Amino acid sequence: MNQIKYILPLVMLFILGGFSYTKLSDENKQEAPESKADTQQNSGLFQRRWSYVSETSAVIYWQLDDISKEANSLVEYGKTESLGSRTPATKKPRWAHFHRLAGLESGATYYYRMVVIDPSDGKRTESELLQFTPQRIKGAVYIPGDMQGNPPYLLDKDDTHYVLTEDITTGGSAFILQGSRATLDLDGHTVTFGNNTAEQVYGVRIISRDSCKVTNGKIVQGARSYDYSAAIASLDRTFERPAATEVCGISTDVHLKDALPMNFTHIEQLEVHHNDIYSRVTELECRHYPGNALLRVYTYGGDIHVHDNLLTEGCHWGVVVKALSRTVRNVEVDHNDIRHHQQYVNGYAIAPGSGAKVHHNRITSTGRGVHLTGEGTEFYNNYIDTQGHQVLSDYPARTRPFRHRLIELHGVKLEGRLSKNCKIYNNFVRITQHQPVDSDGKGDPADKMENGVYIRSDATAIEEGKLVDTKQNWEKGRWRFYYVKYDPNKPPVKITGNDSNTLYGDFEAKDASEYTIYMKWSYVAPTPLNLACYDPNGMNEIYNNTFTGITTYDKTRHGGYGDSGEWATAIMFIKMMNGPAEKGKYSAYVHGNRFYSNDLFLNTSYPEVNMTVRIEGNTFTLLKEPLVTQRENRIRKVGPEFEKQVREGNNIFNE
Repeated sequence: MNQIKYILPLVMLFILGGFSYTKLSDENKQEAPESKADTQQNSGLFQRRWSYVSETSAVIYWQLDDISKEANSLVEYGKTESLGSRTPATKKPRWAHFHRLAGLESGATYYYRMVVIDPSDGKRTESELLQFTPQRIKGAVYIPGDMQGNPPYLLDKDDTHYVLTEDITTGGSAFILQGSRATLDLDGHTVTFGNNTAEQVYGVRIISRDSCKVTNGKIVQGARSYDYSAAIASLDRTFERPAATEVCGISTDVHLKDALPMNFTHIEQLEVHHNDIYSRVTELECRHYPGNALLRVYTYGGDIHVHDNLLTEGCHWGVVVKALSRTVRNVEVDHNDIRHHQQYVNGYAIAPGSGAKVHHNRITSTGRGVHLTGEGTEFYNNYIDTQGHQVLSDYPARTRPFRHRLIELHGVKLEGRLSKNCKIYNNFVRITQHQPVDSDGKGDPADKMENGVYIRSDATAIEEGKLVDTKQNWEKGRWRFYYVKYDPNKPPVKITGNDSNTLYGDFEAKDASEYTIYMKWSYVAPTPLNLACYDPNGMNEIYNNTFTGITTYDKTRHGGYGDSGEWATAIMFIKMMNGPAEKGKYSAYVHGNRFYSNDLFLNTSYPEVNMTVRIEGNTFTLLKEPLVTQRENRIRKVGPEFEKQVREGNNIFNE
């Protein structure tokens, strides 16, 4: 498997052939080869191992030994050392790996090994042989057998281990967890909630005032429920849940408007770990507040630990930890593998809140990286390799229809007057502005990050000027300026508007047929380090990082807000106009970093920088591949005085 090493001679290698976000064609998606000829054993490849064994199922989790690596994977298992069974192989390479073994026999010993598959050549690497024995849990309460009535099941017994014994589907909520020190063990089963209701509902709603745990199962949103439903939620505002809450071994799949995989408000002592958090949500009420997230945590107290999770897709934010008071303490976000999809403005992979420690996370999103808006945040040893395309914006808030905006993409952004005393160090951050992608409506909607495909359905009627699909209930104007492929022999139609079940555009009348709604992705300019820290005395420090911004356009263009243009920069300044710092202080001190760009080193689209930003002892290198843009000066619009300070700041410029 490829690796990135932060050594200058390898810079060209990792830009061209190393670790950009891998887009695998179907023929390159590797299943586990039947032959073991291309197999090797390397137990050291499988790090941060974790497992949870229930009565008839188990979760196996690990990460690769280098944060810059990714691979496909599976688990082979059986009752003998010859194994014989295996989990489905993953089809998209990741750093972290999550597999569930179901249908096991209690009391039987199982052998297993972890397997990773190199996506470039299909070669397997295996772990050593391991084993576990599922056991029945003494005193367990079984669901539904030991429960009365239908869901939602009220789990109100203290010190009780509840075990689900079968898949369940319910029109509304599935479980209410109330018991103190209670565990809800889904034992590998699937819970489908919200299958037919007009209410806001949950897979598991936690209302216990004491410690509790939810583990080992899949929670799926059904066909119909109200906005802001969630797979797992703790929402009570009447008290701050002061006792430990643990969520682990859970996989999610939500898809309706504003739904969240996990939503915790007024909570403290929360540990969310070793989960596979997934969302297919594409529709928001508002991108300003509350927005949407794969994992949302609001806390007054703190003691929040989010670690070792896979977080995938969604439409706005990845992990949001919002500190609701200045007394929040002990927030840590680490070792997560995040590949979120920012489809609306201002959605970042991680927004950690004040005082958090954010480290060893891998972010390969189509969207923004990390938003640091609080005081005293430490951001270190993270890996970011991203891209971004046009996003939807409602401005003013909740206006309709949403408008498409092309806004430059941030890797690490310090923003606001409260972003001070932050430390950013030992990170790798790279953003690439790709050429546009037009899939012509081909591909799976599950892969919309790559192909832009949102809906594939069968039309009720296709008439001149409109396409009707009576199965739909769209928001008015939702699909304006998207494209429709409704005939393989005709060009796509650009949608001029829509109502609840009709698309309008330059359609030609024909027999009803399958159609696809998709977007032609246009990629935006990269700003791997984005400084918008408005306190002149903020004392933020950025050191020993690698920041890379790449554009694939040889002709550059700078536009206004909503049409940022085609360019790249290593550092971007946003409204850094609040004057100099007090003597001996600074807004930001940027030193000992490695900056790479094939276009600009420093840039701003606002009036010149007049704040005390110390940029000293860094190395700026102009990349010649995949191309180099033509400019007389690699420092743009920051003002002559600030540019002079940078030029005289003991920085090395390799042009």
